[in-house]
Amino acid sequence: MIWTLQVLVSLIFFVNKLFLLSERKLGWLLGAVAATLAILYFYLIGLPIYTVLEASLVILMAYGFLKKETENPRVEFVIRLVVIVAMFLLAIFAFNGLITIIELPSALSMLWGTYLLTHNKMRRGWIFYGVAHLLAAILGYQKEQLFFADFQVASAIVCFVGATKKSGVMTKAVTS
Repeated sequence: MIWTLQVLVSLIFFVNKLFLLSERKLGWLLGAVAATLAILYFYLIGLPIYTVLEASLVILMAYGFLKKETENPRVEFVIRLVVIVAMFLLAIFAFNGLITIIELPSALSMLWGTYLLTHNKMRRGWIFYGVAHLLAAILGYQKEQLFFADFQVASAIVCFVGATKKSGVMTKAVTS
């Protein structure tokens, strides 16, 4: 089961990045699906911090998929609350010594990268994502999850391409 989840999570997240790079909103939907699968995957391989992180990413990625061009203040409040709660939980893990020096910046970078990309702060979002993926690759190699780790490196490359790309607002329809 772990191998299947490892492959699914890795491939879907990689395709998610490719769609986001081409400014297709379908990337957010794929990200939400991958993050949902990743909750179980990270739980099974013993990364509880990533398990918590992925729960918040499901919400943020669903938001990225459903977001309209004009922001709804109530929805924005809820999204900011999700980020605050996720950061609070990461702080609890950190203060209780339950998070490693690699997990904390990786989780924070993934959280903020997602938030920034959903708010069309593309360069910073992609940079945060790239850092998160490189750190996740280190964790993957430490946990002997080689397929996952290799795809984290590939995702980091996509992210750094995204950071250098001149891009517009991510509003292209799912079917375009």
